[in-house]
Amino acid sequence: MLKKLICNKMKKIILITALCLQYFLQAQIGLGGNIYSAKNIVKVLDGPKGIILPYSNSFTSFPKYNAAVTDVFNDYPNLIGGLIYNKSDDQYYKYDGYAWNPARQIQGIYQPKGSRLGISSGISIPCIAFGLGLCLSTGSAVYLAPDDKSEVLVDNLGLKNASSVTIKQAGVYDIGAALGFTGGSLGAQIGVTEFKLTLQVRYTSNGAWETIVTKSNYSLIFIVDTQGNKTCSFAQTISLPVGAELRVIPSIRTIGGSGGSLSAYGTDSNSINSYIAARLIKAF
Repeated sequence: MLKKLICNKMKKIILITALCLQYFLQAQIGLGGNIYSAKNIVKVLDGPKGIILPYSNSFTSFPKYNAAVTDVFNDYPNLIGGLIYNKSDDQYYKYDGYAWNPARQIQGIYQPKGSRLGISSGISIPCIAFGLGLCLSTGSAVYLAPDDKSEVLVDNLGLKNASSVTIKQAGVYDIGAALGFTGGSLGAQIGVTEFKLTLQVRYTSNGAWETIVTKSNYSLIFIVDTQGNKTCSFAQTISLPVGAELRVIPSIRTIGGSGGSLSAYGTDSNSINSYIAARLIKAF
């Protein structure tokens, strides 16, 4: 009989414990008020009081900062959804498992209406100068590198075809492009080197390539091209139909006096310096 009583009491204790655990697991916490919602675990009272999230004076002190990696942050899935306010540019940053992304960023790996494509193959640009320099730019860099979230390379708009960058949805787009140039020159010359990018669009598969915008950057020359690697970039808002193809043509020329020089330039495949980005602003 005693054994049976003990068993009954144990059952009651287990039942009460289970009911208490269920209550606590389903309970909501209210901060600053007593209004709760079954949809929230924590409820902060609306009104004159709020919460202060962690902040930093610079992104270099954010968790997982690592200047040695391409996107300057280590990957860390356990920090997904983290928020930090950056005082230097007055905005919040959210961690997506790969990097901290600013709230006002128009491009990102989870931007459904945006793509950022990296270079899959570059080109070489040889130059020879006697007076005005002549550079032989053949073709264009191909922006079809595989997606890599750690390098902020994603194709959410599905722009990549087998051999071209092609618009799949008619609309108004922000198009941005950047190309890094490597190499330099050696010879008897004084002046500048012009590094120019040209965005071209082919509106139909049988149509001609049309120039939309050009952008130049310059580097000083005194015997040698001394400024190291260069990057040229631009952004343009344009209306594009379905099937329109995009390409970026690089060109180089030297401006100034020359007693003869040779140069060899190439395209930088680093996704920080070379990419084409598109964001759909309005669909037709």
